[in-house]
Amino acid sequence: MKMIKIVVVFLSITLAAASAFGAGNNIIKINSDVEITKDMSASDVVVIDGNATVSGKVDKSIVVIGGSLKLNSASYIGGEVVVVGGSISKDPLARVEGRITQIDMPSFFPLALSFKNFFKGGWLVLWATVSLMVLLGFLGLAVLIAALVPDHISVVVKILDKSFVSMFLWGILWAFVSAIALVFLAISIIGIILIPLAVMIIALAWIIGYVASAIFIGKAVFGYFKKPYPPFVDALAGIILLFLAGFLPLIGPVIIKPIFIFAGFGAVLTTRFGTIK
Repeated sequence: MKMIKIVVVFLSITLAAASAFGAGNNIIKINSDVEITKDMSASDVVVIDGNATVSGKVDKSIVVIGGSLKLNSASYIGGEVVVVGGSISKDPLARVEGRITQIDMPSFFPLALSFKNFFKGGWLVLWATVSLMVLLGFLGLAVLIAALVPDHISVVVKILDKSFVSMFLWGILWAFVSAIALVFLAISIIGIILIPLAVMIIALAWIIGYVASAIFIGKAVFGYFKKPYPPFVDALAGIILLFLAGFLPLIGPVIIKPIFIFAGFGAVLTTRFGTIK
């Protein structure tokens, strides 16, 4: 039942990202600006590739990725404030109960645009644009997953911290078993019906494992500087570091990233999506 519940959460995240709407009291926007007026209130606010202006109340946290945040005098934030790749404008009368975190990456987010200016189009611009979109997508998923299933993610991160090498080996084994299972499902009549569900569960395990590995990396980095942060901040830092590691010649995409990806995958399936401590 817990695994089914997580699959439902994943579907909700996918639908939210695809349609970019405000679900219930949570506001999720992609490639669009958000304005919370004085008479409005929200639980969590996530804005990707857009700006946010708050004059009302946000009960929990607000995260802006690839945009700027403006907090007016009447605004109230009950949790954390995180802005990645943009600026924060805060009125002195604005109330923020949690921590304010700004990850300044002024030269990174307009990557595709700067490449376009220098190289005037071509495959390099396409590659840079796709890479940036993938990064933004994973940043948004990392924040949402860390916020929606914090307990499950915490279990996965803890086992990574305790037995990283073992989880990496388990990840390789689980990947091999998953491939064999999909082949058997493909050659059976009943299995053909179950293939979409199996693919969804496996894909979900890879995604959650990637986010868990990112949180593991973020905690290690911030722990070195003795600055603990909420899981979604650790996830943001880890996702960015993994993304940048992919640009290291050979060692990045062939060694570093696969190690963390397989370790996360192994930890997710070993703990049954974080349901077994």
